[in-house]
Amino acid sequence: MKSGASNLSPAALEDTASLSMTSALEAEAERLLSQRTRDIRFSPEMVLAYRTKDWSQRSKIARAWMVWVALISMAFVPISYLLAPEFLILTTAISGLLVPALHGCAYLVWRKPRSAAVEGLSLLLLMITVMIAYGYLAVAAGGTDYERFLTCIMYANTIAIVVFNVDYVWTLALMVCSTATFFGFEIFNPAINLEEAIGTSVFYAMGIYAATIARKTQSILGQKAFLMSLRSQFRSDALKRANDQLEILATCDPLTGLGNRRSATDLIEKLWRDPAIPRACIAFIMADIDWFKRLNDTAGHAAGDECIRRVAKTIAESVRLGEDAVFRYGGEEFLVVLAHASPDLAWTIAERIRRSVEALSIVNPGIDPADGAANVVTISLGVAFAQEDAAPEIVAKWADDALYDAKRGGRNLVFLSNAHAAEDACRLQPLSPGPESSAANSVRVVASSAR
Repeated sequence: MKSGASNLSPAALEDTASLSMTSALEAEAERLLSQRTRDIRFSPEMVLAYRTKDWSQRSKIARAWMVWVALISMAFVPISYLLAPEFLILTTAISGLLVPALHGCAYLVWRKPRSAAVEGLSLLLLMITVMIAYGYLAVAAGGTDYERFLTCIMYANTIAIVVFNVDYVWTLALMVCSTATFFGFEIFNPAINLEEAIGTSVFYAMGIYAATIARKTQSILGQKAFLMSLRSQFRSDALKRANDQLEILATCDPLTGLGNRRSATDLIEKLWRDPAIPRACIAFIMADIDWFKRLNDTAGHAAGDECIRRVAKTIAESVRLGEDAVFRYGGEEFLVVLAHASPDLAWTIAERIRRSVEALSIVNPGIDPADGAANVVTISLGVAFAQEDAAPEIVAKWADDALYDAKRGGRNLVFLSNAHAAEDACRLQPLSPGPESSAANSVRVVASSAR
């Protein structure tokens, strides 16, 4: 009672589920998916959603690159001792200290989400600075090492373009700056002439441009995968909402908002299976609006529905919040299920319901004063407690029998069934109102052993 993904994976769907889904995003996703893949262009809102979803993967790849390149750069120091021992100090300063420090600074930038400009600029500055540093080392080494250093760093920049998932404009900027830096060092290479420098630069430019186009294609495919994951999430959310609505329709009464008979059955079955709740502490209160058919016949069904809504609200407000459950059992009949209740508590709650409904002062024009009742809506209630050997249907029947004894006793009464009766056919006899009851026609009821 109490931007880098290139395929549609479960992880992508989980990331997408954390986004704030809006109807604008849904409409844009459907529109973009209806176009050709190469024509996909995101709106600012979609770009923000895409970057938010893609941040985790994008940052992990970038930081992994920075860590491994820094380690490889430091590992190059002992190798350079074998290749060019006379430049060990310069190699140590550049490869062992400067390059790892630059990658460490970039790592700090990529520890939390940044703008697209900050991400792209940080990678551009990192790679070009490293390229210039190794170019200076190539100039100092000279000979065959000159070309080898430049080729290696150009190769590293080409891989970086494919690995780093940044906006296309920053990919292009890295390509142009890498090619220009390479050409700038090549034309000063004493081992080759200007024509060879231009030819070599053009050759590497073609390769790095191909990597740039591959990166762009990968980004577009990643965007399409994101759109597909968005659409899947939208449809999943819509299905969940539909299922939730069906569950509400299946378990709730549409007129009053209370649980219906099915949900009452489900709750009672749980109570019967719960070993922590003694059966003797479970009580059913059956309640039925008095003279309701006359109200419907004289005032109309709209007035009847309004009466049921107000009575249902009053009953729900009269029980223990978080402890008791109220259901519309059918027509103008209600069921209240109490757990951890004593006979005194059950009767007190039932009497509170009876008084509260009477206090609503809903006029029932169908009541004839000759019947001995006021022309306001009242309610009759029957209370029964469970027993270890009694099924829920039997307890409900006991409460129902007590309710109709209250009806026969004059209505606007509470009757308490005998929970220890030896026979199902036991009946009830009212006592005079005690000091605890302020209503003139309110009766506390005990069961007799026989009728």
